[in-house]
Amino acid sequence: MELFEYWNISDPALASCHGDFWQGQNFTPRESHTVEAVKLRMYRLGTPGTVTVSIRETDIDGHPTGEDLCSGTTDGDTLPVAYSGEWREVSLGAGAALSADTKYAIVVRALSGDQNNYVRWRYSSSAPYPRGVHEFSSDAGVTWETDATRDMMFEEWGEA
Repeated sequence: MELFEYWNISDPALASCHGDFWQGQNFTPRESHTVEAVKLRMYRLGTPGTVTVSIRETDIDGHPTGEDLCSGTTDGDTLPVAYSGEWREVSLGAGAALSADTKYAIVVRALSGDQNNYVRWRYSSSAPYPRGVHEFSSDAGVTWETDATRDMMFEEWGEA
């Protein structure tokens, strides 16, 4: 696998995922390829349970839309509790073919989490990722909002 799009600049900042509160980061590949895994800088509070990570298409406003193109899971209960977190790799199974210069979104959710048991995804607000922005939903992905003041830490891996 090779690294395609990424944003691994960190501030001491984080966004929470639990229940209906989902986080996302859109990105625009420079070249066509098949995405097979993502790495996200995360940690946990309590026991958030299974964390699902997926790739979705985006609408004209850059919000995630439609069904997952591919997805994978990781055990959120095994994430570290240290604020610094870790880079957690999540395999996306057979992956999905991504087209160059087309915006997609990484979507993260911990459905069994709650206000006391959640995943925290690290982000940067000091230096913007030039090919996407942070997205979030408070209604389990039905509607999305853009937060152009931050970019979530991610690495997107695959095969050309």
